[in-house]
Amino acid sequence: MMKKKPQRIKADGKFAFILFVFLSVFMVMLFRVVYLKAVHGAEYEAAAKNQQINRYDSILTPNRGAIMDRNNQVLAISTTVYNIVFDALQLAEVQELYPEEAEKTIKTLCEYFPENVDYQKLKNYIAINPETGEINLNTHWKYLVKDVARDVKEELEQQNLKGVFYEKSSKRTYPLNTSACHLIGFTRGDTKWGLEQYYNDYMEGTPGRSFILYNGADSVSYEDYPAKDGNTLITTIDYNIQQLTEKVVAETQAEWPSQNVAAMVMNPNTGEIYAMAESHSFDLNNPNALPAWETEPAYTEHWNEMQDKEKIEYLNKVWKNFMLSDTYEPGSIFKPITVAAGLEEGVISPNSSFYCAGHVMMDNYKIGCHLGSGHGNVNTQEVMAQSCNMGVMQIAEKIGAEKFYKYQEEFGFGHVTGIDLPGEINAAGLKHSLSSIGPVELATMSFGQTFNCTTVQAITAFSALINGGKIVRPHVVSQILDQNGNVVLQNNVEVVRRVISEETSAYMRTALKATVDHGTAKKLKIPGYSIGCKTGTAEQGSRKQKNLWTLTNMSYFPAENPEYIVFTVINLPKTYKDGVQTPTPMTKKIIEGIIKYANLEPTESVEDEINISTKQTVTVGDYTGSVIYDVIGDLDGKGLNYKVVGTGNTISNQVPKGNTTVDVGSEIILYVEKSVEDAGTIPVPNVVGKTYTDAEKTLQNAGFTMAFEGEQSGIVLSQEPKYGISVAKESEVVVTMGKPETPKTEDKQADTASD
Repeated sequence: MMKKKPQRIKADGKFAFILFVFLSVFMVMLFRVVYLKAVHGAEYEAAAKNQQINRYDSILTPNRGAIMDRNNQVLAISTTVYNIVFDALQLAEVQELYPEEAEKTIKTLCEYFPENVDYQKLKNYIAINPETGEINLNTHWKYLVKDVARDVKEELEQQNLKGVFYEKSSKRTYPLNTSACHLIGFTRGDTKWGLEQYYNDYMEGTPGRSFILYNGADSVSYEDYPAKDGNTLITTIDYNIQQLTEKVVAETQAEWPSQNVAAMVMNPNTGEIYAMAESHSFDLNNPNALPAWETEPAYTEHWNEMQDKEKIEYLNKVWKNFMLSDTYEPGSIFKPITVAAGLEEGVISPNSSFYCAGHVMMDNYKIGCHLGSGHGNVNTQEVMAQSCNMGVMQIAEKIGAEKFYKYQEEFGFGHVTGIDLPGEINAAGLKHSLSSIGPVELATMSFGQTFNCTTVQAITAFSALINGGKIVRPHVVSQILDQNGNVVLQNNVEVVRRVISEETSAYMRTALKATVDHGTAKKLKIPGYSIGCKTGTAEQGSRKQKNLWTLTNMSYFPAENPEYIVFTVINLPKTYKDGVQTPTPMTKKIIEGIIKYANLEPTESVEDEINISTKQTVTVGDYTGSVIYDVIGDLDGKGLNYKVVGTGNTISNQVPKGNTTVDVGSEIILYVEKSVEDAGTIPVPNVVGKTYTDAEKTLQNAGFTMAFEGEQSGIVLSQEPKYGISVAKESEVVVTMGKPETPKTEDKQADTASD
């Protein structure tokens, strides 16, 4: 029997139909691919590449330019550090194929960074989530630790950890902590102060990038565009004068607690500022912390509970530069300007005579002199030497309000000086307008009352009195250098205008010596050295409020050819007694220190041997390039203390520089770095002065073991290896224990009696 063929034809028809549909769909898809490739291929390919680039794109942070003093001492510096980046996706793949390698990575990270990395958390990152089927941390880029030192990064690299990358970054540090803090300022994110703010565009540098590039169809390469480091600021600050000035300011603040104690040292001829110090300093490396000097219970007891807004309001007051941002009535330091204006206008001469009866009645106001009984007849020089109010009032009356106002303006009162620091105010709203100056206002203005100024305005104006009559713009940066040492910016001496003649200035330079010779600053006298000076005691605020005073001393030397001008301020002391609180002693200490540091020869002959200080001094060696073991022994032999910054045993820099003369007991800062021989070593911490328990805990936490000699009940008197030396981990540190020496009872009583 024959088979039926219609069924086969039917089956063949179905197959042909399916084949037709499949081919049609395939052709449509093929056409779509060809179309997209031809029309949008370049666009999609670029997008795909860009996605990969963005996925692995890394910004390379440049090192911010350094800030140096005039002798190349480091004030601020940025160092290369690294951020540890965790690639969870890659480590998950390693975990699947080579579990022992993944385990090594996790344990090593936990060992190096126990405070930042948790073992269980890392394990959980690469574990598969049963709900999603993906690992818990589905990313190639997770920051684990930031600001890791280069030597630590290099140690980790040698261990070939999987899923770990190292992003180059930069860390800003201030080696001297609080020194020149209000001048240098700081940078924290978007917040910047001081020089860090003013010269930010020069110092910030240009970021680089590291990303993937495609060469041809399949070839992939990694490209780095290196960051360009910022430029270096060379300041006019002299580290040694700055440290001296800060010490004297701190001592004065401790002796006479005040709202502000400040001091500036400047070259009156060039406007170069050598030192700018004030009380209430803060740590540049931790500017958001409550300062150590703060004793106000409102802050000390509740600081951690305060809202961020309250903290910032408080810190803004701490960070601001008093010498630029705060004003006060200058008082008697303004009197020489009144005298100079009278000489310039020809209304007085050096031989003019004035009578002081102790007070005068003017428009029913009694205006007195500080000497109630009066000075009697005084000449022009003695008006300044004895600080006679009546004398300058008579000079101002001869000058007249209009011309007097002109000189006040010309000398810069009420106008910014243009110093290269942020935050300077002009005080224009705190002085009389010309139309408001009547007889009483003119009289009080003549001796520096009823108008305000800033510290930088006062020292700039006074400098014009003694530098030949020129207002010179003050500045704190002399040069800006690029990485190759080329000069990017040069701040030359800038004479803004001339306010008095050289003849008048020459008279003022010598006339103001009388203030030290036999006037109100006799305690400033230093045998063999010619010093000019004007003292000031100015009442502040409403005259109904009592005991609001600002005490000042403006001194310069050598008087005949001034190289230094020193301005000291005690602003609003908590308690004031006339003749007790005075900035003259602090001024003298600063001048003596400068004479000693600069090795200035006497300008006048003296019979007795000049002995500025009875302190024993030594010369610091040049330790750059030396091994720290030998240097510490030399420092101990000279009676000098030391502080080590960095890790390693090779000294790369020091503060102060070699061949500098310092007092016995001074601290020398040693910057160290690792050599090839120091690989794997860590620095020994300082445990001298600690109890046995504290010393053992400190050493164990740092990775050392401890052995001791002597009495365990005492304290650590010495240690070996010494603090700062880098040795291998788990090395033994031998400490000598004992009881500290105490002064004898009779010595204590003798000291008390002598006070």
